[in-house]
Formats: sequence, C-alpha cells, structure tokens
Amino acid sequence: MKKYILFFVVITLVVFSVLIASTKPLWGSLLPTATEPPAGENAPGLPQEPASPESQAPAYIPPLTIVTITGNGIYNIGGICTIEVNFKATDLQLIADSEVPLEDSQKVPFSGVGDLLFPGCHFVHYKQNAIVNPMKTEDGSAKVCFGASPFLLMTIYYYLDTPETGRVWLPLPTTLEDDGRLVCAPAMFTGVYMPSGKYIIEPGTEKQPGEDLLFPNGVGGSVLPPPSKITINGSGSYAVGGICLIRADYKITGLSDTIEVKYPTEDTLKVPSTAVDGLFFFPGCHVLHFRDLVIKDEMTRAEGDWQICFAAIPDKVMTIYYYRDDMTDITPPWVALETTTENGIACADPVDFSAVYAPVGK
Repeated sequence: MKKYILFFVVITLVVFSVLIASTKPLWGSLLPTATEPPAGENAPGLPQEPASPESQAPAYIPPLTIVTITGNGIYNIGGICTIEVNFKATDLQLIADSEVPLEDSQKVPFSGVGDLLFPGCHFVHYKQNAIVNPMKTEDGSAKVCFGASPFLLMTIYYYLDTPETGRVWLPLPTTLEDDGRLVCAPAMFTGVYMPSGKYIIEPGTEKQPGEDLLFPNGVGGSVLPPPSKITINGSGSYAVGGICLIRADYKITGLSDTIEVKYPTEDTLKVPSTAVDGLFFFPGCHVLHFRDLVIKDEMTRAEGDWQICFAAIPDKVMTIYYYRDDMTDITPPWVALETTTENGIACADPVDFSAVYAPVGK
C-alpha cells in the first residue's frame, strides 16, 4: 500500500487547497464552469468500533461549493450532481450548491421508496434578481442528474426551500439516461434535490454463485445480497453489501478489518476535493484497520496487503477516491487513487490508514 507518512507535505497540501478555494469553486470539473456568486453486528472477540463522533464537528470546515449559473450548458456541482440549464431569457440565473446541511434534510419527513442518498444538491432560481419558484417553462428548463447505481431502483425527490405548509419530500418524474448511468429529473423548483435508492433484483437480473465477485453466493429469490457491514480476521476476498470488495492478505497475527457500506453523511459532505473529475457513484465503503483490537494509525507491507474494488460503470473511466476517517479524525480532501478496471470491476490499492472510499466515473 502506498505510503502517506510525510505529515508536513500533507499539511502543506491541505493549506494550499484552502487557499485555492478562497478564489474559485472548491470542487473541480471538466464540465463548463460558472462564475462565482456574490458573497453571501461484530462477532465476539472482534474489534468494537469507538463511539461515533457525530457530536464533534470536524476542525476543518471548507468553503461552500456554490456556483452561479447565467448561461446554458451542463454544470458539474461538486461531483454530486449535474444540472443542465436552458435559459430562454437574459434576466435569469440559477445558484447551485452541493453543500446541503444533513441535519436540515433529515428533519424533512420522507415516506418514499427506499433510502435517501445524501447529500443531494440545492438550486435557487432567480428572475430579475428575485427568487422564483418554480421557474416558468416559458423562461427555460433545468434538469438534475445523479450517478445511477446498477443495483438500486432510484427516484429523485425534492423539497421546497419555503413551502406554504411545511417541508416534505416529493417525488419527481425520474428517468434513466446515458444508457442507465445517470438518473435524472426536472429541477424547476427552488429547493433541495436528492435521489433515493432501494435495493432490488429485477426479474432476469438474478446472479448465480460465482457469476459476480460482488455477489459471491449469487443474488435473487431467497438469496440476499452480502451483509452491508462485516468484520474479518483472516486473509481472503470479502464482498460487502454488493457495493465493494475487499481483498486482504494478512502477514502477521492479530489483524482485523471492519468494512461497512458508507452512505454519504454530513462528514462525507464536508470533505471537498479540488480534483473530482466526473460524478460520484455512491454509496462507498468505510474500511477500518485494527491490530490487537485497536485502530491502527498506519499499516505496513510487513503486516499485510489490501485491495478495494467497486463495480465499474459501463463506458465510464473509473477512479476510486478516498479521505481519511478513523472514527475520531477526518482528514480532507477526497484524493484519487491509481485505479485499474478489468472484467467490470474497478480496483485500487488502498491507503495505509482507515479511510472512506467511493468510486467516481466520467
């Protein structure tokens, strides 16, 4: 596994990222850019995870990912979503961001299908410098898209910023585009947009044992996907929730790993990247390394080798990103790993500390 031991270099890069973020949007994109807005369950004997530090805010809070859109085009919003805008007038603009406070969105009642996939994107429509809701069809159109998981039945929902009778998640007419790689819906309202996902095996998509590395026992009928959280203490290949695959080669005794499907959370949201090239295909996976039941700050090749893999999105160039998270400290930003794709699986050597991983496709 790659070494990340030059503490001074890491600190320098983080400081440099913050300086860059003060003058341009913090998230990168190959899609058209926009102008800046005005200021405004573990087995006995296996490691037990420390209590979640949800009540402790990270020391590093990056600037908001906000862009102001005044021209037609497709815009990548922080790697979380894209927004396609077609204005028919010259006095329109749309302010978009991917920094939706999780605590706010979780307060909004949701009774839809599946689970919401945070963080989502936020859009504010303007006409003649005044907020409008919704944008009138004669003034233009807007469409939001998120990365579509091949294992989830997905629907895009939204809630209004300023509803008359209280916020509630409402479904939108949702379609699959780009040969099933994107899930999209109209985005004409001023509010928060987010996809939901429900794990479903459509008739004809069942998998037999050995057919798919992410479903080693097969899936469909009475055969369920692999558990979404596992703890291992021996070498081998392990599928986690049908989302990721971890390969471990332990060279000493006393090692174990806990791997869990990681849906975006507020912590994930606060981890920016200056180089996300494409769209995240959430969820990702959180890998915690233990030695003698204690989380290790750093693993070495003398102790073992690991590899993490995700399903490759067809016809997308896949890159696995990570950020450090040992359940106590979170170290931004998202950083790309050298990734190889073969037989429909994208893999990378993970870093030598506990981290969250997620695939990006472009």
